[in-house]
Amino acid sequence: MKKYTFYSMFLLLACAFLFPSTSSAQFVTLARKIKSKHTPQADVATVTVETKTYRVYQAVIDTVTTNKKLTIISRENDKRLVEFTNGTCKVSLQVDSLGVALARITATSTHSETATKQATEIAVDAIKAVCAKLGIKCTVDKK
Repeated sequence: MKKYTFYSMFLLLACAFLFPSTSSAQFVTLARKIKSKHTPQADVATVTVETKTYRVYQAVIDTVTTNKKLTIISRENDKRLVEFTNGTCKVSLQVDSLGVALARITATSTHSETATKQATEIAVDAIKAVCAKLGIKCTVDKK
């Protein structure tokens, strides 16, 4: 019985190492879901993408600077953080490195009590625009 269990475990581990692409593909699919959270003062949206951090940050800069409706408030390249406004809400986009080719984008949008829906849309739309600039299809997680 022990011999059978040992061979089963060996076969399972061998398959996991020989066919890693299926498990990583599932991770990428999950990682491209934009998750958002609403609080009374701010909305936060995040997504994890499989690409180099510097590419993501460059896409953030390109997206914000080319949008005529947005005005940059501050930019901290060493922290990979950009803050901008559309005149109603203040939004910050930060890019964090999670690995060699894995990055997380976090959009935080502060708002007044009357502009909550707009703040949520701006945070999510900012991330969607960055993903589009990178050529990565991201979808909003409705959970």
